Amino acid sequence: MNATKRIVPVALVLMLASGACAVIPPAPPAATATRAPSSVLPLPYTVERFSLPGPVAGVFVKVNLNDPRVRVQVALADETDPDGDGPCVGQLDTTSQVARKRDFDITINASFFEVPRTREFNGRKIAYHIANCGYPVGWHYSGGKLVARPNAENIRSTMVVHRDGRVSLHDALQALPPDTQYAVSGNAMMLREGKATPPARDATRHPRSAVGLSADARTLFIMAIDGRQESHSRGVTLAELAQVLIGFGVHSAINLDGGGSTSLVIKDPGTGVYALANQPSDLSSLNLPVRGERPVVDVVGIRIE
Repeated sequence: MNATKRIVPVALVLMLASGACAVIPPAPPAATATRAPSSVLPLPYTVERFSLPGPVAGVFVKVNLNDPRVRVQVALADETDPDGDGPCVGQLDTTSQVARKRDFDITINASFFEVPRTREFNGRKIAYHIANCGYPVGWHYSGGKLVARPNAENIRSTMVVHRDGRVSLHDALQALPPDTQYAVSGNAMMLREGKATPPARDATRHPRSAVGLSADARTLFIMAIDGRQESHSRGVTLAELAQVLIGFGVHSAINLDGGGSTSLVIKDPGTGVYALANQPSDLSSLNLPVRGERPVVDVVGIRIE
C-alpha cells in the first residue's frame, strides 16, 4: 500500500486552527490509498483517509467515470411507502444496509429529509429509526420517476446522472434535464469552477458529506468528514469544507446531508464485506458508548460491474 502526501492550503490550516476549542494534533500522517490485488483489474477508484489540524478526520473517494464498469446511481433506502397519499415516499434504513441490498461498491448518504412521525423509546422521542417513513426535501429522481421535488429554494443544489452516464452538478436547479436518469439534491454549492462558494449562513462545525467533480467531469469525488467528537474530529463549517475539497483538487461540489447522517460505506472487492469507512457521530439510543449509523432516506451508490 503506497502512501501519498496530502497538501493542505495554508488558509485552511489557519482556519481550522483558529477555533476556540481547537486541539492541534501533531503533523497528520500521510494518507493511504487502496490498491487492488495484482491478479485482478485495477479498481476504478481510490480511497484515502486524511487527518488535518483541528482535529479534522475524514475519508475521500476518487472514482474514474471514464471506466466503463462504473455505474453511478441514486436510490431510496427503502421504497416501501407506508402512508399512501401522505408525504412519505419510503422508509428509512442505514447506508450500509442499502449498500448490501443494492450491491453498491461505494455508498454515501444523500438527501436532507423529513420524518413526520416519531416513536417513544426509553422516555425519548426518536425520529431516526429504521422503517420510519420519510421523504427527501430536494430533487430525487430514481427508478425512472420523479420521487421528490424541492420544498425550499435553498435545496436545489443537485447532482444529476444522465442517461449516457455523465454526471453534472447544478446550483439552484429549477427543472431536471430531460435526459435525467438519477438526481439528488444537497443544500449548497460548495465549489464552482474551483472557487469556494459556500453560503455564509452556516458557521457551525458538523460532520459533512459531499460529492464533487473534476474540471473535465471525468472524476467523481465523494467525501465524508467526521465531527462532534473532539478527540477524533470536531467537524467543519461549510467554508472549511470548501477549502478541504479544494485541497483535494475538486473543481465543483455540493454539500449533502451531514451531521449524524454522514456515513460512507465501502465494499471489499475481495471478500464482499461491507465496512463503514468513517466514524458516525450518533450514539446508541440507550446512551451506550457505541456509535452507529443514522437511518437515512436515500443514498448515492457506485456499482462496479
